[in-house]
Amino acid sequence: MKKILVLILTVLLTAPLFSQIKFGVKAGASTDFTFTNQTLDNGDIIDNAKNAEWGLQGGVFVRASLGNVYIQPELLLATATNSITYTDASTSTVFNQKFNKVNIPVLVGFKVSFLRINVGPAASFLIGEPKELLDGETYKKATFGYQAGVGVDLFKKLTIDARYEGNLNQFGDEVTIGGETIKLDDRTGALVLSVGLIF
Repeated sequence: MKKILVLILTVLLTAPLFSQIKFGVKAGASTDFTFTNQTLDNGDIIDNAKNAEWGLQGGVFVRASLGNVYIQPELLLATATNSITYTDASTSTVFNQKFNKVNIPVLVGFKVSFLRINVGPAASFLIGEPKELLDGETYKKATFGYQAGVGVDLFKKLTIDARYEGNLNQFGDEVTIGGETIKLDDRTGALVLSVGLIF
């Protein structure tokens, strides 16, 4: 968190050095993490209820450009879902969880013809607690990763991005389902798609 804040502050303080500064709003959708399918010691099975679950996100960004190079910090509110199926000897139960988060990617990019190519660190902070809690779950309040992708700007007003988001640490420690404690050690990636307006 401190590193991300320092990076954003550095961008703002050095903004006068850049030849062009733009502000914008954006919205989009992203896939979110899933559990690893696994069989427990007692024979019970935990599977993803869906292979990919989509959430929504939206917020603001600042783009400071110097020639073909730019820095773009973003502040986004996001929702996410996670559904798993727990199967024991007699029944199957679906657990649905909903998450609210603040995502802060800080991207460094450059332009190649009409494309923008960017990469940078990304932090995610959990707001409140997930709904429909599982027993004994301990999700991390903050996780850190990176984003990398491409984008295009149309008519100097519309910006479109497609990115891959990777995680550098797991999103939680452990969760208890059916009396069994499961370690949460997933570091799955996500696809992030967004459209924005530049002012």
